[in-house]
Amino acid sequence: MKIYAVILLSMFCLSCASVQEMPTQKVVTKEYEWRQLSNYSELRKKIGWSDNYADVCRFGRPISKMTESMNNEQWSMAASIGDLWLKQCPIDIRVHYFAAISLEKLDREDEAESHFRWMKGLMDDLVASGDGKSAKSAYEVISISEEYDALYLFGLEKKSQSLISGEVTCDLITATDENGKEVSIYFNPAAHFVRLAKMFK
Repeated sequence: MKIYAVILLSMFCLSCASVQEMPTQKVVTKEYEWRQLSNYSELRKKIGWSDNYADVCRFGRPISKMTESMNNEQWSMAASIGDLWLKQCPIDIRVHYFAAISLEKLDREDEAESHFRWMKGLMDDLVASGDGKSAKSAYEVISISEEYDALYLFGLEKKSQSLISGEVTCDLITATDENGKEVSIYFNPAAHFVRLAKMFK
């Protein structure tokens, strides 16, 4: 299924350089049966704006583990790692994508389609928040990692990033496409800023 951009497997390692992974800090007990859900926007906002977002969706994020498995063509392992993570954090766009690719390699098309459906639903929710062309119309994201996930699925490689202060505080990212064309995209990690403000109260 072709959505947003076709990402080559050879790009996996390169793309992960911008994704920070943190050690597990806390055991998260809540599990989501995400395949039975279709409320992408509602769940993305519920988890993305929660005070424990880092415990649920940041600490222990398995991007590197999945990348290593996929580069070694260990598709079943990559899919299993993704499935376990998504029970905890079903709004992880890139993990859905990696799991979908792995399942396609295993000819498990129906399962892959579920991940593609969620990835598309989450991305549609993200791009509906703006057009990314200015600070006022920035894409609203729930975390810095989601900015990088969006770039990845747009088929863009980050070159620079700066914090823009003003009426709307946001990140301005300069990136290049597969043809080397330079583009600028504005992201507003509003939920991230709210969590930071609470930490320093």
